[in-house]
Formats: sequence, C-alpha cells, structure tokens
Amino acid sequence: MSLDDGTELARRNEALGLPVGAQLAPMWRRVLAQILDQLVVIVPVVGVALLLGVRNSDDLTHHTFAINTGVVLSAFTYEFVMIGVWGRTVGKFALGTRVVRIDTGGPLLWWSSAIRALVPLAAGVIPAIGTFLSLVIYAGAFWDRRHQGWHDKAAGTIVVLAR
Repeated sequence: MSLDDGTELARRNEALGLPVGAQLAPMWRRVLAQILDQLVVIVPVVGVALLLGVRNSDDLTHHTFAINTGVVLSAFTYEFVMIGVWGRTVGKFALGTRVVRIDTGGPLLWWSSAIRALVPLAAGVIPAIGTFLSLVIYAGAFWDRRHQGWHDKAAGTIVVLAR
C-alpha cells in the first residue's frame, strides 16, 4: 500500500466513522464466507438427521422441530464461539476477513458476539417469512456505506480484511 493509498484509506475511514487502519471487506468475500459457514453448520445437522432415520419427506416432517432446533443451536454456537474467540469463522478464515468492533477496531465483547449471532437466527425462526427476513438482515450490508448488515449494526461490528 502506497502513502497515497494509506492517506485515502484514512480519509475514507474518518468520513465513515471507522477505526484507523480498518479496511472494509469486499462484499464478495463476505458472501463466499457466509456460504462456506452455512455448509459448516448444515453438514453435521444433515448427518445427525440421517442417523435419526430421516430418509424421505415423511420422515423429515416428523423430525422438523428437532432438525430446526439442531440447526439454530448449531449455528448460534458456531458463530458465537468462533467470532467471540477468534473474530472469525471458518469461512472468514478462508476468505481473509474478520469481525471487529466498529468503535475500536479491536476484538468483540462476548455480548456483541452473541447479539451478532442471534439477530439473523431470531428472524430466521419466524414461521413462513423467517428465511426471507434472515436474508434481508444480511443483504442490508450491500446498501450500507459501512457494509454493515442489521446484525452488525445491532452488535456494533464491521467486517474487515484480516492482516
């Protein structure tokens, strides 16, 4: 990064109210990281469902509550612990991004990690519209000048390039 790039980054960060030196992660990295994280969560749940004997749509109907509960608990635990401890999930590690506090650029507090994980999950469990609401929460980052989804705004976080 040249001096001009550093000066430009500093001006941009000041204008956006971002911590010094923070470089927002491009949205394509965030999307790919999210897809990877969804796979990390869903594959073990599908494995457990198969162990429970889910083989067809009738079996799935009988185990819907257990499967949904497993997905929500797995997703929350995964996101909460990974972001709380490392500031990154498997997807974020792979795509070179990390979640930081918007006020300091430092590691998250545990409650911020919990809020960030809970917002899309809480919306996601609403019958009939949950999946759509979760997508809206994440998609808000595409139109936000600081690339914050609603979950980031609620937790006071941003996603930056890892250094």
